[in-house]
This record gives sequence, structure tokens and C-alpha cells, in this order.
Amino acid sequence: MNLFAYGTLLDKRIMFKVLGRGLPTSVPATLYGYRKWETTLGYPVVLPEAGASTPGMVFYSLTAADWKRLDEYEVVNGNPPAYFRRLVSVQGAHGSISACVYIGNLNFFRTRLKY
Repeated sequence: MNLFAYGTLLDKRIMFKVLGRGLPTSVPATLYGYRKWETTLGYPVVLPEAGASTPGMVFYSLTAADWKRLDEYEVVNGNPPAYFRRLVSVQGAHGSISACVYIGNLNFFRTRLKY
């Protein structure tokens, strides 16, 4: 499965550290229907918002081990979880691409957004 990244995972050093290997092939893409917010925690989050768009990159063909490491990095299993991993469609230069993205848990981020 592919990953759409929009924040800290765009930093090649962070992505390399999280995955523990060389970076997968990637292309620029845009996620529509979501807005990128800055947070008081020093990293961004995307939340649903009609008419919004968020630029980022699609990383292709991640492995099960990659997803385990990414879920740990994004605190998907926290209490409460910071993010939920969701399958979305993003737009690349040559059309639609299916990818998973980490969407913020509004209950976690509600008081941590910068307005």
C-alpha cells in the first residue's frame, strides 16, 4: 500500500529513521477535502474540511513492517490515539492514487491546534 505524507514524514532523515531503510519511490500529490493545521506540539495534522487541500508526497509500496513502524511513530494505538490511518484517493500529476494517510483524531488535537 502507498502512503500520503504531508508533515514530518516529508523530512527524508525522519522517514529513513522511522523505516530503518532507504526511502521508497515517491511523487508529489494533493489530498483534497482535508486541511493541514499546525499544532502546539511542533508537528502538523490534517483534519477533514470541505473545499480544503493539502499538498504532500505519495510513497509507493510500503511493506507490513513499514506500516508497523509508521503506526508506532504516529501513535495510532495510543490512548487516545493521535491519528487514524485511512485509505484515501489523492491526485498526482497523472491522476488518482490510492494511499493511506494519517488523519488527526480531533478529540486529541482539539486543544492543540494553532489558529
